[in-house]
Amino acid sequence: MRRVLPTVVYNPLTLIGSVIAGFNLGLMVLLLVINLASARPSPYADLIILLILPVFVLAGVTLIIIGIVRQRRRRQAGVAEGSRLLVIDFNDSRQRTWVILVSISFIILTLIYAFAMYQGYEFVESDYFCGQACHSVMGPEYTAHAGSYHAQVECSACHVGSGTNYFLISKFRGVNQLSELLLDSYSRPIPVPLTDLRPSKQICGSCHAPETQLTAIQEERTFYLSDAGNTPWKIDILFKVAGGSVETDNLSRMHWHSSVASEIDYATADPRREDIPWIRAVGLDGQQTIYFAKGSKSREQVPAGARTFEMDCNDCHNRTGHDFSPADKIINGLINTGSVDPSLPGLKSVASKTLDGTYATQDDGVKAIDTTITEYYRKSHPEVYASKKEKIENSIEAIQDAYRQNYNPAMRASWKDFPDNSGHMYTMGCFRCHDDNHVSSDGKVLSKDCSVCHLLLEERVEAAPGQVTLTNDPYPHPVDIGDSYRDKYCSDCHGPSAGRETNP
Repeated sequence: MRRVLPTVVYNPLTLIGSVIAGFNLGLMVLLLVINLASARPSPYADLIILLILPVFVLAGVTLIIIGIVRQRRRRQAGVAEGSRLLVIDFNDSRQRTWVILVSISFIILTLIYAFAMYQGYEFVESDYFCGQACHSVMGPEYTAHAGSYHAQVECSACHVGSGTNYFLISKFRGVNQLSELLLDSYSRPIPVPLTDLRPSKQICGSCHAPETQLTAIQEERTFYLSDAGNTPWKIDILFKVAGGSVETDNLSRMHWHSSVASEIDYATADPRREDIPWIRAVGLDGQQTIYFAKGSKSREQVPAGARTFEMDCNDCHNRTGHDFSPADKIINGLINTGSVDPSLPGLKSVASKTLDGTYATQDDGVKAIDTTITEYYRKSHPEVYASKKEKIENSIEAIQDAYRQNYNPAMRASWKDFPDNSGHMYTMGCFRCHDDNHVSSDGKVLSKDCSVCHLLLEERVEAAPGQVTLTNDPYPHPVDIGDSYRDKYCSDCHGPSAGRETNP
């Protein structure tokens, strides 16, 4: 038989290397095609295709070279070569049967190997692996994610993303986290990985690009007071999200940071980034403005001991995928969805206090909700307890489910430990910068005015019911607080330290 390649290639070691290299090279091509054709490419695909499989290809090529070099040296040394490869006679029915069986077995094992490898990295990127199988301490975050707007987005899509570089970084850090898990030395609660997150343009921007932002959003919100009647209180708000299409003295600014500013940097020495004394905004025209806290000794320069960060989506939308809701927000939502009965007197008050109670374990909290609410109606409203016992029990079950999703005493995870900066009701949020206290050298002030970001809607057109007008009237409050909202922040009364017990 005529041989196309040089005779030194025909040796067992080179043959084995060729099979290994060819097989893994073919697998690389297969996975690359699958990944490119996928609507949502796997974040770990680059690791398998560009890092792991090339190692096996390189190993096969190494065996090929070693086999060729070894064969040449044997020839130069005068070693009798004999038959270098196994001779197969296809005219022999027995040999032909064995070749067919081996070939079929090889194909089957190859498919199993490819399937197992693909399923392997699919599993290690799954939400179950991140939240339960490996990172059991991430249970609260896993539960919160399951009830969030991003529940259909895999953990790895945001926390790792595509590309081998960030995957390796995350896994190297994971070695330290694994040691903390084994030694039971991890923090409670688990600290937010502020310094480990990728820039939001690489993650959030793939879905929430500036060009997809809505101009404005109208919302009707219904709250319930903590009084005997769980009195509903409604408010209509127009949120000015992106471009300035609403003709008012204050243009839309909620997403001014991403649409009008070229870059915004801020400096803070606070690891939670809540105290921000220095800000620099660069406009699209390249003009730079520096804002500093009134009374600050450092103005144009970054304060001593502070670290500078570039502002991105995560600085405001920091709990989008793992929201832990406050007690009164939870009860408002349960009433609005019909999960609890608002006709039960004092429900908002007793349920909110019970949710925010201090318990040793989650099970203790669940039991306390049942005991406290049941005893409240049994003693304070016996007639209601007798006539609406089933509604009370159904409401208790809904509140217990909400407690499991939003509170975990063992890991010290709740809204008190993980502030949400996307608003300003329960935390400083927007008011970290927009507080009337940050001023530039030329007198520009970061306004605290409510109408900068949203306007009230009021039905003022008597001849046309249902039509509304925009108003800059003082922000309404269900309880008369006078003008104190101009001097205080919402979180002063609604935040975790407003007369409520918090985790230290």
